Amino acid sequence: MPEPRTIPVEAARAAVLASGQLAAIDGPQFLADPEAEWLRYHVKPEPPLLARVIITRTGQQPREIVVSWAEYEKQEQNTPDWNATRAEKPMTIFGSEVERHAYRVVFADILAPLLDDRPAATADPAPWEAPAAPAQRDWATEIEAAQTVLEIDTIDREARAVRAFRADAEGTALHRQLKAKRKALAEAPAADDWAPAPGPSVDAQGPATPERAATVQAGIRRPQDHLPGNRASRRASKRKGGRR
Repeated sequence: MPEPRTIPVEAARAAVLASGQLAAIDGPQFLADPEAEWLRYHVKPEPPLLARVIITRTGQQPREIVVSWAEYEKQEQNTPDWNATRAEKPMTIFGSEVERHAYRVVFADILAPLLDDRPAATADPAPWEAPAAPAQRDWATEIEAAQTVLEIDTIDREARAVRAFRADAEGTALHRQLKAKRKALAEAPAADDWAPAPGPSVDAQGPATPERAATVQAGIRRPQDHLPGNRASRRASKRKGGRR
């Protein structure tokens, strides 16, 4: 069975040709059924049984590399573009895969550097290097602490994003708490921005003692008309016609 497609056939062919070690290659050839002959083409609607390449390395005997269609079909690739080409040109890709596999078998030492240069798979982080899991939010406490409808709606949206309202007793109770909190905030009387600020409290003014009352009364300016001197002054001013 051919190995998973790690390098394209073009790269493998170029490396082998550059090495000068390729003496001959014949194929790919296809076998339609057990009674048929090997042919360089396949035109039947059903896929062939086998495909082969006969490849010779300098100083070695020719080798026949055969791949069955069943083996080829089992390969799963991670390149969508290549899979699309594979579906569009099945015989061309099948033949090139057999050729590539022949290079991998006969010229493994030459292709090894290409395989070594492949990016290594990312290793799983060690337990002490793994990122810490995000802290769980205390939704019930956040709902209770909300002071405005906007805050409770924000909590509602974020809780739904992480599916906090699960279909169990805990999730149902949490959702009921949020709805009750929102209703309470929505029905609460709105604050009047034009209301006068409250005056100082009784504690701030101090106790109403006789001494404090006398002090307050002494600070109040009262009319002085009731004094005798002031009455005489007014009568004199009146007799003079208001002249002074």
